[in-house]
Amino acid sequence: MNRMTWTLGIGMLAACILLTGCPKKLTADFSADAVSGTAPLTVRFTDRSAPADTPITAWHWLFGDGAGSTEQNPSHVYADAGNYNVSLEVSTPADSNTALELNFITVAPPAAGYVETVMLPGNVPLEMVWVPAGTFTMGSLDTEQQRGSDEGPAHLVALDGYWMGKYEVTQAQWKAVMGGSNPSWFQGGQGMLPVGADTDARPVDTVSWNNAQSFILALNTATGAVFRLPSEAEWEYACRAGNHVPAARFYWGDDLIYADIGNYAWYLNNSVIESHDAGQKTANAFGLYDMSGNVWEWCQDWYHSSYAGAPTDGSAWESPAGLARVIRGGGWSDAGNYCRSACRDSLNPLFSYSHLGFRLAK
Repeated sequence: MNRMTWTLGIGMLAACILLTGCPKKLTADFSADAVSGTAPLTVRFTDRSAPADTPITAWHWLFGDGAGSTEQNPSHVYADAGNYNVSLEVSTPADSNTALELNFITVAPPAAGYVETVMLPGNVPLEMVWVPAGTFTMGSLDTEQQRGSDEGPAHLVALDGYWMGKYEVTQAQWKAVMGGSNPSWFQGGQGMLPVGADTDARPVDTVSWNNAQSFILALNTATGAVFRLPSEAEWEYACRAGNHVPAARFYWGDDLIYADIGNYAWYLNNSVIESHDAGQKTANAFGLYDMSGNVWEWCQDWYHSSYAGAPTDGSAWESPAGLARVIRGGGWSDAGNYCRSACRDSLNPLFSYSHLGFRLAK
């Protein structure tokens, strides 16, 4: 730049300031009352943009998790752990400007056992428990009492954190999602139960694997979430709840003579040949109820008679396809050994029985 041009520029700027004032530049900017914390993390965002000569008339926020807002100072809940980019675009009738902050919000996983409540149609609560990431030995050792031949070879599985149903899906939850229908054998007017008996808190039963998938599709449509059946590895890891080094038969210990099982599970010796309200027995260390007993629970996986070649990342074993799906946990009609953490069985995905239900994952 030569001296004449520089002098002219300074002169024009001075004239602008002294005589008319220079046009203001629209500049987007924002802050937050929290930039880190544990999920679910609620963040209140504040617009700190500098307007131009005309006022800002529109705000467009992107929170980095797929959600956004057009409020000037919105609040947003980060439900999942992660690092999130945040952007704000502000607009006037004549201009727009965007501010972007990379990795602006850092969200840590919830504490083990943290409960998230999802409200279903009809204001019916569905409680999900956070299961932390970890590694465990899946299956049983050759020395475990009453083990099945399909429980090995024992192998290490490493899992990311996930949500697991605090209870087996109840009849009230099924009816809320499925428009009032109830396939359960154990409801008022059936079996030995009187007409009008309140069985809403009992696990839904007599549901096939395919029925469970229909429920999940309807649930996801109603809530906008992504619920699913747990993988078999997720199920066993959640069941053991840390009691797996060395592997114990149950989440409360080996209980070789079944002295303690009645405190934790509804099974053949204490069920009076029927299901019971969810959550009446003692929970495991993650705060999950009825992981042993009450009703068997469908898993996502196809059944294989050996763990040779099984996934080691906690995912469902979906390929190659088989003839039966995995069920876990034992039920009200079974002897105590079927309630062991490693015990597994299988059924055709079209079959349904009164001792068969399911639990959700997310």
